[in-house]
Amino acid sequence: MGGAADASRRRCGTLMDSGLDDRLLAAHAAGQPSLLAGLYAEAADLAEAAGEPVRSDFYLTHAWVFALEADLPEAKELRARLIARGRECER
Repeated sequence: MGGAADASRRRCGTLMDSGLDDRLLAAHAAGQPSLLAGLYAEAADLAEAAGEPVRSDFYLTHAWVFALEADLPEAKELRARLIARGRECER
């Protein structure tokens, strides 16, 4: 065994080891968009630190969507991060 799949599982382990995965599932079950925004932003930061920019962008996008849903002021900063990464257009 080995290769890319194992490497991805090891990096993803950071998210699971931190308990963040469980907290995300609980926040989804509770329907708490403001909490989800923060948790997804945290997941984006962890993925970025693990050297996984695509995974980070995925989580960052979710953070932005939930911040918009909850009408959080952080939505502006999250969008700016997505623009800087080329994942959102400046309009």
